[in-house]
Amino acid sequence: MSISTVIQGYWGWTWSQGQLPDDATLSIAFSGWSDPKTALSDSSNELSKLTGERYLGLGGGNKNGSFNKNVLNDILTFINQGQFDDYDGLAFDVEECDAGLESQFGQAFKAAKQRDLKVLVTVSHAAPYACDDAKELMTAFFSDGNIDYLSPQLYTTGKEKENDYTVNPSLGVDWKDYASSKAAIIPSIVKASYYQSAVDYFEQQDVNIVGYVQWEQIT
Repeated sequence: MSISTVIQGYWGWTWSQGQLPDDATLSIAFSGWSDPKTALSDSSNELSKLTGERYLGLGGGNKNGSFNKNVLNDILTFINQGQFDDYDGLAFDVEECDAGLESQFGQAFKAAKQRDLKVLVTVSHAAPYACDDAKELMTAFFSDGNIDYLSPQLYTTGKEKENDYTVNPSLGVDWKDYASSKAAIIPSIVKASYYQSAVDYFEQQDVNIVGYVQWEQIT
C-alpha cells in the first residue's frame, strides 16, 4: 500500500465530550463494543463529529469488546446488509477473542472491502493479550491484503508519558514481525507528539510506519 502523506488518525470516544481536529486524515467512533448493533447505536452521535475518513470501531479491551464466532457472524451480516455504509471503514479492536477465528476475521475483512469499506485492525501492543492463538492470528493479519491499516497500541493505560514498546514474549510476536505486514503500519499512540519516537523505534526494527492514531481526547 503506497502512502504519500503521514496518516493523522484519532480515536473518538463515544462517551466523551472531546473534539476531533479538522485536519484528521481518519477518525474512529470508538464505543468499545464488538456487537455491531450496540456499536452502531453508541456511535450514532459521534458520526457527525468525525473528520477525514470515518471509521466505526468494533471491539475493545474488555468482555464487551471480545470477539467470538457469533459476533463475527453478526458483523458479516451487517456488512452484507449495508448497515455500515454511512462510514468509510471499519476499525477492529482485537484484544480479547476466542481461538480459531482467523478465517472468520478474513471473511469479514473481505466482505468489507467488497462494500468499499476500508479496514483498520488495532491490537494491544504487538498482539492481542487475551487471544489464545495470538501468534496465528497476527500471522493471518500480516498476510491479509484486505487490511488497509494495522495499528499496534503503544500504551496500556492510555495515560503514558511516552510510547510503551513492551511485548509479551509468551504471545510469540515481536515488533520485527511487522515488517512482513501487507497493511500499512500506523501505531496508536497516546499523543501525536510521540510519533517521531515511534518512527525512530520502528526504523530500528526494519518496520516503516506511515502515520499514527491518537488515543488522547482533545478538550
